[in-house]
Amino acid sequence: MKIVLSYGLGADSTAILLRWLTEPETRGFSLDDLIVITAQTGDEHVDTAILVEQHIYPLLAEHRIRTVQVARGGRYERDGIVVLDDTREPILCLTSGGPYTLADEMEQNATVPQSGNRAHSIKFKGWVIDQWIAANLGTDEPFVHVMGYEADELDRIQGDSDKGLPNRLPTYPLLSWSWDRDACEAFILSVLGVRWAKSCCVRCPFGYAKGSRDRTVLRLQRNPHQAVGALVMEYLAVAVNPRQGLLAGKQLYHLLASTPGSQDLLAMFENRLNELPWAIYEVRRAFTAKRGDAMARGTTRRSLRRLVTGTRAEMVAEIARAAHLLGRRLDSDGRHYRVWARERNLLFPCVEQALVAAPALAHDKTHPTFDKAWQAGLLGPRQLALAL
Repeated sequence: MKIVLSYGLGADSTAILLRWLTEPETRGFSLDDLIVITAQTGDEHVDTAILVEQHIYPLLAEHRIRTVQVARGGRYERDGIVVLDDTREPILCLTSGGPYTLADEMEQNATVPQSGNRAHSIKFKGWVIDQWIAANLGTDEPFVHVMGYEADELDRIQGDSDKGLPNRLPTYPLLSWSWDRDACEAFILSVLGVRWAKSCCVRCPFGYAKGSRDRTVLRLQRNPHQAVGALVMEYLAVAVNPRQGLLAGKQLYHLLASTPGSQDLLAMFENRLNELPWAIYEVRRAFTAKRGDAMARGTTRRSLRRLVTGTRAEMVAEIARAAHLLGRRLDSDGRHYRVWARERNLLFPCVEQALVAAPALAHDKTHPTFDKAWQAGLLGPRQLALAL
């Protein structure tokens, strides 16, 4: 039976690997049957990749352990996956990802990962690994799927236990060993003599939780090019929707601006904004009401359309001209520029419509049910009730 370890590059799965290699009695299987697989999102912190290349890949190569790196092949499931590396002598941790990365997903949709769920982790990691396993191990013969959930992550373990392929037998070594994150980090330190950095995407909101925020900001300051990518993504998302932000609605930009040592990083970010092509977008949203309550918002449907492109200065000037022509106030905080053609009401259903200036990275996209929701929102609650 094959043993597949989902190697997320972090302390948890690294501790499992190290213990199996240094204490063979803890694993109960031959290393010939082990497959170490990583789904690369294209957004991992570079210092994590360096740690893996310096300390883990040499051990995997020494023991001739099959090491696989995979990624999404495109936006849609029909695009499949790509195998970045499949070897028993791993050298490079290919964190730049494949042809379609998490950054592509966020920028094309003009949004940020949501802190309320792990949908993007499923899309860029779980689904990708399942596709490789199905293609290479099949869906009939059982395999053991090793997950690096900590002993105190019982909710995640329960949520994971019945997911995945029908022939999957999940197992959780850290639960069996009663190891939490502190135990994992202490074990790695005792074996390798290094403190393992937290593995997460640069754009992941969970990396900015209170317990990790200071360390994550320090990593961004040390690797400003990655930080600039996250800031560009956030800028575009906030331009399209001022209620967004990488930190659960709050902005990473504001956090960095208030943190000493970020001046050079933010200067690089401004330079990057000036280098990018810009666009004027029309953004429309239609808000439904929760059943029986016009004061409560239901679902939101969005239409995003690029109207014209040019330089940053040209698009900002174009927004100011549009505000004048429409007889509307230019809505600007000094960083973002938009004109509201329609603003949402207090009662639902309702709509809002704006012209915004932002980097020309987002794609045109309209939700399939947008037109119906838009028409209902234009009517408003009273007229809609009469129409029905």
